[in-house]
Amino acid sequence: MLSFLSSSVLNKIVVAVTGLVLVGFVSGHMLGHLLMFVGQDAYNTYAQNLQSLGPLLWGIRIFLLVCAVLHIIGTINITNKNKNAKAVGYNVKKYQNSTFSSRFMIYAGLAILFFVIYHLLHFTLGVVNADYYNTFDSMQRHDVYTMMIMSFKNPIIAVVYLLAVGFLGLHLNHGIKSVFQTLGLNKDSRRSKFELLSLVASLFITVGYMIVPIAILLGYIGGNL
Repeated sequence: MLSFLSSSVLNKIVVAVTGLVLVGFVSGHMLGHLLMFVGQDAYNTYAQNLQSLGPLLWGIRIFLLVCAVLHIIGTINITNKNKNAKAVGYNVKKYQNSTFSSRFMIYAGLAILFFVIYHLLHFTLGVVNADYYNTFDSMQRHDVYTMMIMSFKNPIIAVVYLLAVGFLGLHLNHGIKSVFQTLGLNKDSRRSKFELLSLVASLFITVGYMIVPIAILLGYIGGNL
């Protein structure tokens, strides 16, 4: 039992399950962000509905945090086990059976982690760029719409966000494929289909996140603010 709890199999299951939860979250969060194109009322209503969940919202946040921590620990354990399993003494690294996204997985994950911390300090806690945090619309709702626009009008913030989303896309492209493999679905006959599905899903999420700050920078959203 103890050997199973410390095994690569369990770590892969934990990473796959928590990964699915986190993919579901980033997908839903991305769709919510697209309400920026609808307008101030729609986006602030969306933000208010989330806040109205009260303790449940914090329960969801804690659950997602636990999933993220387990995901990170499981990924680190798998990486370490893979390194230890390799024969030592090779002078040349051979990458024939790995993709760029798989080799970059750990670095993309760390970049995403640091960005998530910054993102929470910025938009959730109002510690970073606090000038626009305590703004309210005509209905006295927290004006997240205006805060998003004023933040992403800063090219530095927008570029950092776009880079982080790019890392997220790389992470998702490999991670989604890995989930299929862990669940035993990624057989040889279906591998190309699942690889295409992973690519399409990661591109959809990446573009969905990137399009909002780009639209704000170009003045398509909030051009009159």
